[in-house]
Amino acid sequence: MLLLILFSLLSGIVTVLSPCVLPVLPIVLSSSAASGKRRPLGVITGLIISFSIFTLAISQIVRLLGLSAQTLRIIAVSVIGLLGLSMIVPKFNLWVERALSFIPRMANNEPKQGSGFWPGFLTGVSLGLVWAPCAGPILASVTALAATQEISFASVLVVIAYAVGAGIPLLAIAYGGRSLIKKVPALSNNLGRVQQVFGVVMILTAFLIAVNVDVLVTAWLTDRLPGLSSSLSNFESSQAVSEQLIELNGAGNSSYFVNGGQPQDTGDALPDYGPAPELAGLGNWFNSEPLTLQELRGKVVMVDFWTYSCVNCVRTLPYMVDWNAKYADEGLVIIGVHTPEFAFEQDANNVRQAIERFGILYPVAQDNDYGTWQAFNNHYWPAKYLIDAQGRIRYVHFGEGDYDVTELAIQQLLAETGVDAQQTLSAPSDTEFLAGQTPETYIGFGRQSGFSSPESLVRNDIGTYSIPADLPEHHFAVSGQWTFYQEYAQPEEAGAQLELFFYAKDVYLVMDTPAPGTVNVEILSPSQPNQSEDVDAQGNITVDSARLYHLASFDSATQGRLRLTFQQAGIQTFAFTFGS
Repeated sequence: MLLLILFSLLSGIVTVLSPCVLPVLPIVLSSSAASGKRRPLGVITGLIISFSIFTLAISQIVRLLGLSAQTLRIIAVSVIGLLGLSMIVPKFNLWVERALSFIPRMANNEPKQGSGFWPGFLTGVSLGLVWAPCAGPILASVTALAATQEISFASVLVVIAYAVGAGIPLLAIAYGGRSLIKKVPALSNNLGRVQQVFGVVMILTAFLIAVNVDVLVTAWLTDRLPGLSSSLSNFESSQAVSEQLIELNGAGNSSYFVNGGQPQDTGDALPDYGPAPELAGLGNWFNSEPLTLQELRGKVVMVDFWTYSCVNCVRTLPYMVDWNAKYADEGLVIIGVHTPEFAFEQDANNVRQAIERFGILYPVAQDNDYGTWQAFNNHYWPAKYLIDAQGRIRYVHFGEGDYDVTELAIQQLLAETGVDAQQTLSAPSDTEFLAGQTPETYIGFGRQSGFSSPESLVRNDIGTYSIPADLPEHHFAVSGQWTFYQEYAQPEEAGAQLELFFYAKDVYLVMDTPAPGTVNVEILSPSQPNQSEDVDAQGNITVDSARLYHLASFDSATQGRLRLTFQQAGIQTFAFTFGS
């Protein structure tokens, strides 16, 4: 366990190199210019304490206070903004110092005038609530434990070590900035003005956090620094750390860590990745009473992570349905773990309708809080984990394809139980990865990519847009009045349009609507596509529920441009996905 705590401390320290630290830096640097030499220490102390507490007990705190997590976040950013205001208005700053000075007096320890520790501490406490660091395997595992209320003394130590590690370089940055200000005459001679500038920065940062721009900026940086993000995650994924994480999660001592340690190859037999973690934090169950892996010992279990608007997941479902029909009586239990990508996918009715639409008869459970996702340290939709009769993971597959290989693995694990399950394999997929295919394209500003418009997209108010004549490859644009939200964008007037430049064989779009509406699909180039099941003879789609809609299908991969014209306002557009 000491090794895990040490790695947690080091992981916290190297967090300063990740894009996720960016929302914290302006506030930490602001403390270096604020009055009171102990203010930076107060900020980091408050950050360490509140981040540790909120990471371990946010759900209990929400229930105790009767407030939602979003309300607590709004309170936190409001406090940060007010403390930024105190740096601009000296009289307000004096009032804040006096208002908070009762804390040390209660301990009969009057602080030195203008120490600034307690205003800094209050800033840090608020910051600890709104800061979401890039969670690698260590922090993700502890978060999963917290979500299932299985906190142990060891997990508390791991979180504290991570928070302290993150605080060390941030404290060095704060005092380094303070030292720099003192050494530069142009800054030290105008300390009041410098403090006011940082106060403005602090208020602006609080506002950007409040409207979730910090998430957008972090995602943008992560996309452009994939090597750095991957390196920081891999830092925590050594086999020794993986073993201790499994022990921390109560799964015993093994080398299994899905995206970490290497499998133990056993020759011709399937590899042994170690014991599977228990299903955690699942909500509604469909087609079954709640199940546990412990009670399924003796059977072969497939855990399938999916979500119903993911086209890659949808294309695997016919195979899952077929395998359930062929092998359920032979001892195979398929459990679909529905982990939502969008907020509307958390709705139980939407999931139930999707299960009926795809003809799924095997058990499906909602994983809205990502409890099982984190327990398996999963990162992909779809992802399949085959677990043998002894409860050990023996086969893992991410994405589409290799259906024949997966089915052979099912037959092999059933054979280990003494069942002769030799059946004709389901037809293997002839779908191959298409080089140059347009990637999945998110429309909401939270994970947006490929948006072409001269207007700013970080907004929740109505903006008027126009479509450029030379729309770049793999890009989309809109015209008319639109509002962009975190997860989706919606037209605010009938006749608004959305155009897409794509390269793919099939084009899909996730849409939702508060009331049924019509969208016209027009292929601008090249020739007309094959008839899609969602598009009628007049080229119209009726949007009546939150799901994936098939816009166009061609005989082969095609480079083209399509236009959607919305007949009603308010139809929500989430993400384009593509097939080859």
